[in-house]
Amino acid sequence: MQGILFDDLKLLKEKISQEEKNVQEKLIIEQKQEKEKKLHDQFEKFMQNSGVRKLD
Repeated sequence: MQGILFDDLKLLKEKISQEEKNVQEKLIIEQKQEKEKKLHDQFEKFMQNSGVRKLD
């Protein structure tokens, strides 16, 4: 009985750890995408302010 409970606790702990890892990875990806978007927006503004035009 104790062995089963210990195994259940161990599996639950591993599941929680994996979920926390997934949440961290998702947060990192979201932060990276936000930074890329801000950088892209800044670059677009720079290009507009510098008078450079896109090639068609």
